Amino acid sequence: MKNLFKSYPHLSRFVLGVLLLAASLIGSGFINIPFVPVGTLLVIIVNWVMLRSEGRNFSFLGFDLTPRYLLLLPLGLLLGIASFLLSFYIGALVRNDHISASHIIDGSLLFKAFWAVLPTTVVQDFIIVGYCYVKLIELTNKRIATALFAVFFICMHDVWGGNVWNFVFYASTLLLGYLMFSTAFLRSGSIWLVIGLHWGNNFANSRLITFSRTTTSWLFIDGQSHNNLNTWQVIALFSINYRWYCCNRNNNINMASY
Repeated sequence: MKNLFKSYPHLSRFVLGVLLLAASLIGSGFINIPFVPVGTLLVIIVNWVMLRSEGRNFSFLGFDLTPRYLLLLPLGLLLGIASFLLSFYIGALVRNDHISASHIIDGSLLFKAFWAVLPTTVVQDFIIVGYCYVKLIELTNKRIATALFAVFFICMHDVWGGNVWNFVFYASTLLLGYLMFSTAFLRSGSIWLVIGLHWGNNFANSRLITFSRTTTSWLFIDGQSHNNLNTWQVIALFSINYRWYCCNRNNNINMASY
């Protein structure tokens, strides 16, 4: 085993990381602790263990408590919500839909929903731009690693809805979404920004800004929507944030050397 790690350091560690992540996700299904996101904790621990095995720590992923990186979390959260709001308005304009605002919102449910989407977001982010993504970059290059993980990110979702056009649009949305997340990570050098973007986006499109009225909707489509153009959301999100990353290239750290 030691000879394998010496002969193929990147490949062997990448495979081990993948196996441990898979084991953590499967194992979390058999562990039920009230109010504890077991799957999220296990995935984070796997990333930490693999980094420590190389003499690295979470700062390699920009996952530390320094103000420089912590501020990226609320920044990403606001950008995720704002960009979805922009895409929602553009989509409604294209579809000629009417947007209404709720005068009464269930604040307690909205607060619970805000935190409820976080564990799943963190799990996905530590898988798609975490240790294994970095190792695949070291094993190949940024383009190949990003392309392979983009395909994996699409496969993580239920993209087939029985209609080929829905599949194409949904898959393209997820593809653009992953390109946005990987760009956020590579440009900022911190997974905090990815978590913020992903968190804000998921919260906005599932609870805060919806295509039908719910008890937590701030904005919603009044009547039947003509067509759900989800691709607008990620295109806007990717464009806004990519422009911000390009203007802040001096913030690049760990990933800049690849």
